[in-house]
Amino acid sequence: MPKNGFGAIELIGFLVELYEASQVYKLPDVEFSYWHDDNAPAETIKKPDGTWTWPFAPHGLPPILAWSKAKQHGALLVPYSGAFRCPRDSFDAIMTEVQRFSETPWEKRSSLAFGRWNIFCAWYYRGAQRLEDGTAAPCPRDYYNDLYYNHSSTIMTLGLLRNYTNGTTAMPLSLHEQHKFKYLVSTDGWAISSKFDKYLLLGSLLLKAEGQTYGWYYPAIKPFEHFLPIMKKHKDDLLDMLEWAKSHDKEAQQIGQNAQGFAMRNLNRPMRLCYIARLIQEIAKNMKYTPDCSKRPVCVPLVEEIKFLGKYEETKHRCRYQEVVTQYAHDDPDALPGDSGFEELRQKHEAMPLHILFGGRR
Repeated sequence: MPKNGFGAIELIGFLVELYEASQVYKLPDVEFSYWHDDNAPAETIKKPDGTWTWPFAPHGLPPILAWSKAKQHGALLVPYSGAFRCPRDSFDAIMTEVQRFSETPWEKRSSLAFGRWNIFCAWYYRGAQRLEDGTAAPCPRDYYNDLYYNHSSTIMTLGLLRNYTNGTTAMPLSLHEQHKFKYLVSTDGWAISSKFDKYLLLGSLLLKAEGQTYGWYYPAIKPFEHFLPIMKKHKDDLLDMLEWAKSHDKEAQQIGQNAQGFAMRNLNRPMRLCYIARLIQEIAKNMKYTPDCSKRPVCVPLVEEIKFLGKYEETKHRCRYQEVVTQYAHDDPDALPGDSGFEELRQKHEAMPLHILFGGRR
């Protein structure tokens, strides 16, 4: 699986969530591609005459599902399911701790603005992202790390393994503990941040750096209602927003509560399954043919793929497969008895061509 690119948690999480959606809802037969990397190859812009710039005539852009995109991408957004349900610090896991978070009341939280990340930068910070003052936006992860050294009494925005002003090293801090800060700084990586969804649950005030990519629910959240925008007016406006937050403590607390309430109501698992089901139904309305396994070299029931992932050595610990297998697989009419289909699937996967990644193979 990891040898041919199918072991990525972004893909695994989506397959698990798609399978659960197919068991909760009756889904129509459709065909689509899923892009589990950062930027889906779906660049197309709608022109004033209603046509699109997708260059591969005579067909329009095929349905490509992705967890992140920019405005020039025609991909259809789905939840970043791998981050929502698979790891120990998944959205679903953190949502169960909201009660514990409430035991650290707002007034007891640290007034430092906390951020922690690996330092790498999206392509649009090479000049394409402009600030309101007309200058090019620097990479927030890099810039805020350097800003810390002149404002260490206000912010704690260090990249992993960088040094604090006292010489100690900045190590990872569990998401289960970051609610102890009033203010959390969120920055994007190559695409959207997988932590931002989880930050919404913590009840802290989120300061979100502007970027050009967005996730499935981003159009529903609003600046100054669910978060404060930064890296927007000028490169140091993080400090301005913090000054405002500290002089408007009640309003800052309310914004954090708004974010938490939004996430709990709209990003929980039943809502994600509903969203996926509705998207599949909308795709079906535009299908001009009936998907047929006879035209595909590999066509595997999703239940068997999930069972395979849960048993295969290199993927069995990457998600909570049993949450769906135990509920649905044992009486799924598409499922083979026990693990009887495992060996055939293993051979099919390992026969696939290897994908190249940064000069190596995975």
